[in-house]
Amino acid sequence: MNSQQLMARFQLSAPINEHAQQIQSIRSKRPQRASAVMLPLIDIDNSAHILLCKRPTFLNHHPGEICLPGGKHELTDTNLRHTALRELNEELNIAPSNVTIVGQLADYSTLTGFTITPYVGLLAPNTFWQADKNEVAASFLLQVSALANVNNWHPINFERFGKIITLQGFSTPYGLLWGATASIIKNFTKQLAIPV
Repeated sequence: MNSQQLMARFQLSAPINEHAQQIQSIRSKRPQRASAVMLPLIDIDNSAHILLCKRPTFLNHHPGEICLPGGKHELTDTNLRHTALRELNEELNIAPSNVTIVGQLADYSTLTGFTITPYVGLLAPNTFWQADKNEVAASFLLQVSALANVNNWHPINFERFGKIITLQGFSTPYGLLWGATASIIKNFTKQLAIPV
């Protein structure tokens, strides 16, 4: 399934956020900080792929984790959409002119005090990207159809604030895709209702 077919499904479906209630019941009482991520889609051989990043191991926060391009809302950002486009440009050197934002997913609240607004963006064909080594150790593509297949995911249990949380993980050549990024991607693929 290519990105145009995915977008037809995406625009006909309501946002899904199965994670919200589980996190709401265990979240700490600190105020949430606004942030945004881009879920960049590009077609490779007529098949839609999501462009992901692996964070460098020297970073203080979430070192070595798989993520979508994005970050905190800055005072100079006009809105969260601008935040997502700015971060995509800073991390992968993809200019906003190469991105068509087709919508956004439901906000996602993290256990670490952030509310993430995910935007879905189609990258222009033949878009070239180059990772900023200060922010991204590697960038890679995963096929949407593989991410939509529930058989490719496995449960991960961990404890937070004295409660057991079960999240889903997806093995990639660059490590385990899990946590907020995995939940955002799963919300996206569930909204598409792709048959597998």
